[in-house]
Amino acid sequence: MDRLNLNELGLESGSPVGVGTFLLLVESGMRASGIESAIHECLRHFHGHVVKSSKGYTFIRFSRPSEAVQAGVKLVSKLKSRVLAAVMISELETVGSTMEWVQDRLVGAASKADSGQVVTNLAVHELARHTLDADFSFDELGSFQLGKDGTFERLLLVQHPTLPKRELVETRSRGLFRTSTFIGRDREITALRRQLDLSRTITIVGPAGIGKTALIHRLIADVESDFADSTHYIDLGPIARESMLMPTINRLLGVAKLPGEDNIDALVANFRDKRALLVFDSCEHLVGPIRHLVDALLGDCPNLAVLAGSQSSLKTKGEDRFPLAGLEVPSPIEDWRSIREYEAVALFIDRAQLANHSFQFDETNAPSIANLCRRLDGIPLAIELAATKTSILNPKQIVDRLDDRFILLQDRQRDSSDRHQTLRATIDWSYGLLEPHDKALLRRLSVFAGTFSLDQAERVCAFDVELHPSQVFSAFEKLVDCSFLSSSSVQTVDKRFYLTETMRLYAGAKLKEVHEDKDLVRRHREWCAEFSEKANQELLGADQLAWIERMDASYEDVRMVIEAGFQKGGDPLLSVDTLISCHRFFFLRNYLSEGLRLVEKAISCKGCEESRQFPRIVNMAGVLASYLGDRKRARRYVLHSYSLSRDAGNLEGQATSLVNLAISVQESGNLKKACRYYSRAAKAFRAIPNHHKLFTTLTNVLGVEADLGLFDDAHTHLDEALQLQEEIKDASTIAQLHQNAAHLYLAERMPYKTITHTLECLPTFERLGNHNCVVIAWRTAAHAAAQIGRFDSASIFLGAARKQGAALEGSGRTYDQESLDDLSERLISVIGEQLFRSHSLIGSLMSIGQLTQELDKIRLA
Repeated sequence: MDRLNLNELGLESGSPVGVGTFLLLVESGMRASGIESAIHECLRHFHGHVVKSSKGYTFIRFSRPSEAVQAGVKLVSKLKSRVLAAVMISELETVGSTMEWVQDRLVGAASKADSGQVVTNLAVHELARHTLDADFSFDELGSFQLGKDGTFERLLLVQHPTLPKRELVETRSRGLFRTSTFIGRDREITALRRQLDLSRTITIVGPAGIGKTALIHRLIADVESDFADSTHYIDLGPIARESMLMPTINRLLGVAKLPGEDNIDALVANFRDKRALLVFDSCEHLVGPIRHLVDALLGDCPNLAVLAGSQSSLKTKGEDRFPLAGLEVPSPIEDWRSIREYEAVALFIDRAQLANHSFQFDETNAPSIANLCRRLDGIPLAIELAATKTSILNPKQIVDRLDDRFILLQDRQRDSSDRHQTLRATIDWSYGLLEPHDKALLRRLSVFAGTFSLDQAERVCAFDVELHPSQVFSAFEKLVDCSFLSSSSVQTVDKRFYLTETMRLYAGAKLKEVHEDKDLVRRHREWCAEFSEKANQELLGADQLAWIERMDASYEDVRMVIEAGFQKGGDPLLSVDTLISCHRFFFLRNYLSEGLRLVEKAISCKGCEESRQFPRIVNMAGVLASYLGDRKRARRYVLHSYSLSRDAGNLEGQATSLVNLAISVQESGNLKKACRYYSRAAKAFRAIPNHHKLFTTLTNVLGVEADLGLFDDAHTHLDEALQLQEEIKDASTIAQLHQNAAHLYLAERMPYKTITHTLECLPTFERLGNHNCVVIAWRTAAHAAAQIGRFDSASIFLGAARKQGAALEGSGRTYDQESLDDLSERLISVIGEQLFRSHSLIGSLMSIGQLTQELDKIRLA
C-alpha cells in the first residue's frame, strides 16, 4: 500500500463532536467498480455516514464499534484485494484540530495493513468483541506509534471467513516496503541464533540504515518458539525522553506496578519466572537507561534473554556485541550472470521490480547495478531507496547521480515525521545524538579518501577550541562505538579506520555547512606531503616493511593530493614534491604503471616546470618507462632530464640521469655502453659524495660486468659496495646487491656461493612483494642447482619461478622468461618431460619456507 498523505483526505471541520467509531477505507490502484454501491449498502445496513470521500480514501463514522467492524469486513470481503480498512474509536471534544488527530491515527493504522485486510485498535476490539458473532477473531499485530504525539496503539488484524486468507506479515520495518520480503543475511541469522543459545544479552550494532530492525524482526520469527512464555518487541525510537522510558515499556508490556513500587522492580517481578525474549530496538539515544534496565532484568530473571538493536553497544554485563555490516556486494570483475546471487544486488532487483513492474535484470544493466550497490556500501536502506527510482531512471542514471545521493535517495510519499524517509534523515538522527567535539571530528575526517589511523586523525583534525588534541581519542572512540567509523579488515602495523562513501559524503556536506572545508583540505594536503617525505626516508631504514604498509594504507589520500595539484587552482609545486617522495614506494611495491601515469601528468602540467625538482620528475619518468619495457620513451625522458640537470649545473642530477641512461641501454642489450655510463655516474657520486646512490650504482654495474665476463672489475665493485653496506639502511637495495652478487658467482660457475647470496636476498624480496626479483632469485637458484647436478631441485625452483612470474605487472624484462624457457628445455633433455613437469608442479605448490629449506639443504650438502 502507498503511504497516505493526510492533506489528501481533506476532512471537513464541520464533523460532529462526541465519541465515535471511524472507518477509513483505502482503495488500491484504480477505483474499483461497484465501490459506490457497496459503500451505500453498508451505510444503510450499519447506520453510518460518509464524512469525506476523496482520491481513493473514504472516511466513515459509525455509532457503534461492532457496526464499524462488520461494515469494514463487508466492504473488504466484497471488493477483496482492491481495498483495505482501518477502524478506530476516538472522542471528538472539539472540531478542527481533534479531527486532524483522528485522521492522522487512522492513516497510521491503515499503513500497517495490506490490501484485503481490516485492522482495528484495542479499544474497538474490547467494545465490539462481545457483540460480534463467533466468526470474528482478532490477531495481534503489535504496538505502533500512530500520529505525531508519540503515543502508541496496539493494533489487531480482523479475521473472518469472508476475508481473503492472509498470514501475518513478519517483517514490518517502518513501512518502507509493504512486501515483507526479507533478502539475504542468512549467515547473520545463523550466527545470531547460535549466540542466543550461548548468551543472554546480544546487541546488534551498526550504522543508520544498515538493516538492524529488519534483521531483528526476521530473527524473532525464527526464535520466538524457543521462548515458551513470550517474545516482546519494543521500538524505543519514538521515546524522546528518558523519563518516559519505563512508563512506556511497562504500558506496552501490560505490566502494572503496585503502589510505591518502582517501574523496574515491577518489570523484574513480571519476568522473574518466565522464559522470555525481550527485544529493544533503536536504543542509541537511551543507552545509559537501557543498560541500567537490562542489568537489573538479567540479574534477577534467570530465564530472560535480551536482544537489542543500536548504533552503539549498550555495555551491559556479559553483553555480546554483534556488528552488522552492509550486504554483500560483487567485485568489479564479477561476471554479470553471477552478480544477482549477491545479497545487495538481489535486494535492489526485488525492490526495483516492486517500483517498476517492467524492470528486468540483464547484461546491459548488471554492471551499473553492481557499481551502485558497491558505491552505496551495501546499505539496505540506501539500496531500497535507490530502487524506487527505477520508475524514472535506469541503473546507470542512478549511479551517475550518486554524488547527490542525499537529494536522490528519498521517498516523497512517506510521512515527514518518519526519520527513515530519506537517507539524509536517517543519518541526521544519529548525528544529532553526538557531542559537539564528536561532530567536529566526524566532519573533518571526511577529507580522508582512504583509511586513516588515530594518529593521522589527531594530526589533521585537531587544531582549535572546537576539537582539541586531547579530545580526539574519546571522540574517535565514540564514532567507532556508534558505527560512524568502520574498522579496516586489512592487517597493518597501525590499526586503521575508514568512512564509507555514504558517510564520507554526508560528513563532507556538514563540513561545508560550517565553512571548514577549505582549511581542512589545506591541512590534509600539507599532512600528505609531510607523510610522503617521511615515508620516503623511512623506506631506507630498518622499519621499511612497516612504512610500506603505512604508505600502502594512505596511498589513496596521497594520490588524491598529487592529482589535485595538477588541476586548475591546485598547488603543482607541492604535487611535484609529494610525487618525488613516492618514487621509492612505486618501485618497492612494483606500482610502475601507476607511477608513470602520475609522473607524465606532472610533466604535462605547466605549473610543474617551475619546480626545482622538475628534472627529477622527468628522470623518474625515464626510469619507470625503462622498467616497463618502453625503451624509446625511457631514453627520451632520461636524455631530457640530463639536459635539464646540466643546464642547471646539478652534478647529482646529471649522475642520476647517467644511471638511468645505463639502465635504458642495458635493457636494449648494449652492455658495454651501460658499463661506461655506470662508471661515469659512480665517479660523480664518489666526488659529491653520495654513498647511497654510489652503492646503488655499484650494485647495478657489477651485474653488467658479470654478463660481460669482466669478473675482476665486478669483484672490485662488489668489495667496494660491501664496505658501504653498513651505512646503507635500505633493505631492498642491499638485497639487490646480493642478487647481483649471486648472478656474478653463477656466471663464474660457483654455485654454492650463488646459493648463499640468493638466500640472503630472497626473504627481503618476498616480504616486499617484489615479484620480479623473486622470479630472478628462483631462476638463479634453479641454474645453480643444475650446475651442481641437482636437476630435480632445479625443476622445483623453476616451478616456483613460474608461479611468481604470473604476478608480474609488465613484460619489460622478457630475458627472464627466455632464461626460464631455455633452462626448462635443458632439464627436460636430462630428466625427461614427465619428471620435469612433476617436480615443477611440486615447486609451484610449495611455500616460501619449504622452498628456502630445499635451497639451504643444497648449500649445506
